[in-house]
Amino acid sequence: MPATETNNPFTPTFGSIPPQLAGRQQMIRDILGGLDNAPGDPNRTTIFTGARGTGKTVLLAKLAEEASAQGWVSANVTAREGLLEEVLMQVKDNASDFLAANAPSRITGVEIAGFGISRSVTEEPERTWRSRLTALVKDLNEQGVGLLITVDEVDAQCAPLRDLVDTYQHLVRERRDVALVMAGLPNNISQLLQDKKISFLRRAFQHRLDAVPNDEVAFALRKTIETSGRSIGSEALGLAAESTQGFPFMIQLVGYNIWRQNPQRKAISLEDTKNGIELAGSDMRRMIFESTIHDLSEQDIRFLVTLARINGESDTAQIAAAWGRDVNYTSKYRRRLLEQGIIGERMFGKIDFDIPLLSEYILERFSEF
Repeated sequence: MPATETNNPFTPTFGSIPPQLAGRQQMIRDILGGLDNAPGDPNRTTIFTGARGTGKTVLLAKLAEEASAQGWVSANVTAREGLLEEVLMQVKDNASDFLAANAPSRITGVEIAGFGISRSVTEEPERTWRSRLTALVKDLNEQGVGLLITVDEVDAQCAPLRDLVDTYQHLVRERRDVALVMAGLPNNISQLLQDKKISFLRRAFQHRLDAVPNDEVAFALRKTIETSGRSIGSEALGLAAESTQGFPFMIQLVGYNIWRQNPQRKAISLEDTKNGIELAGSDMRRMIFESTIHDLSEQDIRFLVTLARINGESDTAQIAAAWGRDVNYTSKYRRRLLEQGIIGERMFGKIDFDIPLLSEYILERFSEF
């Protein structure tokens, strides 16, 4: 008898938290443990780096969700202009129940007929952003509530971000109950850490979001499928897990597409899995690869084609020789592509693709180069 069709549990949408967050559980436990510990725990200042689609935004959202469940207030922002005021507004909104009890008041008049005294909330005097945030944190801490600030898409050129980090450093020195977790592309994080004005950040815990191990991918896929009332055989599961290459966004794409082949059937078949993988590959091309290369120049593409043909980690001299360009010319495009998070640095000055499956796509799409 066919199973009742249920909603697809997989979430191939940027920033959406999946039912099973593959490969990131230890990082989450470490940071949540840091929140449970006293001020000064090093896990309270953490930076995630990784290529596009490696789950940075999802991880920040999950941490904010879990921190709220532990009684913390969170402010979750992106590194851009207006960041500082956005932090204040989110703290006030998300902590309104805690802060309302401590709102300052003063006598504003006397009710003649009722012989009563009226009170109203006073306006805050003009203060610096740092003093305003410090006051909010102090009010929260006095009630046993901590503040977690998450910052996505770190940009070293964002001046308000440097102001935020500087203020956070002072809150840490004052042993306030605060935590700061940030995420960004590797090159952007590297540039931020080179800023001498906020060298404090160099002591932050750093985690690179690399590919998720295959066994953890398989566990997440199976757990999500079975928790949602369906099943998948070992052969199909192994094929599905391997096809993702440990790329978090691809995990959701593959799961989503194999689920929707025959959602009325309880068991996901090997044929469903093969069809779903093929569709996921098409979605990956459309959603990730095409948008990634959309704004690249022809020479950017030629650099990537050369790197893909070398098929492995390469240094600038190797790429220049294979491309038929000099090292200085090649270095310019190396730098451009690093800044965009398309390639990443490896040991000994070598580079490689940071987005799984992109090299195959580049060779297929630009075979004439």
